[in-house]
Amino acid sequence: MSLKFLVRPVLAAALATVTLAAPLAVAQTPNAPVAPNQEQPAPEKPSQEAQQKQDRPQIEVVFVLDTTGSMSGLIEGAKQKIFSIASRIATGKPTPRLKVGLVGYRDVGDAYVTKRFDLSEDLDTVFTHLRQFRADGGGDTPEHVGRGLGEAVSKMSWSDSRQTMKIIFLVGDAPPAKRGDQWSFKTWAQTARERHIVVNTVRCGADEETATAWKYAAKLTDGTFDTINQQGGMLAVATPYDAELAKVNAEIATKTLYTGSAAVQAENKGRAAQMATLAPEAAAERISYMKKARSGGSAAGAKMASSAPAAVRGAVDLVEKPEALAKMDAKELPMELQGLKKEEQAAKVKQLADERKALEEKAAKLAADRDYWRAKNVAEKKDSFDDNVMKSVRAQAASYGVAY
Repeated sequence: MSLKFLVRPVLAAALATVTLAAPLAVAQTPNAPVAPNQEQPAPEKPSQEAQQKQDRPQIEVVFVLDTTGSMSGLIEGAKQKIFSIASRIATGKPTPRLKVGLVGYRDVGDAYVTKRFDLSEDLDTVFTHLRQFRADGGGDTPEHVGRGLGEAVSKMSWSDSRQTMKIIFLVGDAPPAKRGDQWSFKTWAQTARERHIVVNTVRCGADEETATAWKYAAKLTDGTFDTINQQGGMLAVATPYDAELAKVNAEIATKTLYTGSAAVQAENKGRAAQMATLAPEAAAERISYMKKARSGGSAAGAKMASSAPAAVRGAVDLVEKPEALAKMDAKELPMELQGLKKEEQAAKVKQLADERKALEEKAAKLAADRDYWRAKNVAEKKDSFDDNVMKSVRAQAASYGVAY
């Protein structure tokens, strides 16, 4: 039987297959053709450190504080307890990444209406900002609470992720003033709710009008309402490890070599000096926080996690990053390295790095021993600012997968 009647359809089908396949092949090989057994380069993976940081839950906290004269006790107490609060938040499992922001508010006619510092992961920076708050002014009620809350909600660099825990602690002793629609207290409480920001309120003292407003914001945003005394109820809790940790904290701050212009170096040295002179409890809490936060909660990583003040304003701490020395412009070198030969500079950096490593290991052990001692010997108080903060964080963090 003749098969001629099959030839034309088969040829047509073959031609169509080749025609359709050609553009596909071109689309798949935009540059050079790939050999049959040639492997494609794998996409670059993030470093283990970057991946661990990305995988950790994130908590963002903004403290909105009445900074009028009647709040002096709480403001001064908060300066001593900010590292304690951060250290306790960092005990969550898994260890969260923490960012903290600050808003101080007073009222129209005072030295300022608000003073705002954006969210930061660098607690040394947060502490430096907090130290700028002085309780003054006021003397009357109400205060411009609406603007303080409004700026916390609208002017902080909050994460857009619904997976990030976002909370405000509103702390004050006077009710909101009526200062126009732009800074309406109720409007900004509603906006916080819409943006999934929880407002936890802490009333200082016994003013009933303040309690009414504070309860409104807390209930609207699924937050908590608490009352503490006017001074904040924050008492120093001494441990057997504080004095030694404070000494180590001060020594680590000296094992730094900051680069940059003279002004930048001076700023970084000033920050380091400030951290070196912390009171014993605050210094101990600072080390405890740094070991948890910078190691991601890893016991092994805590030994090597840096407790030195991080470089700011584009500076580099050569003790932290000795590899940067080779590329550093001579005029940006720290004074300690000026005039030295290259090999002498490298030797100086290595010497400080070795000394700091030994101090970090010592600090990690002391901090772990201190945390264990506190867990066994220190009970939470129901009427203190810092314990109320932790009570709220503990309850709200559970829904974000962080356990305490």
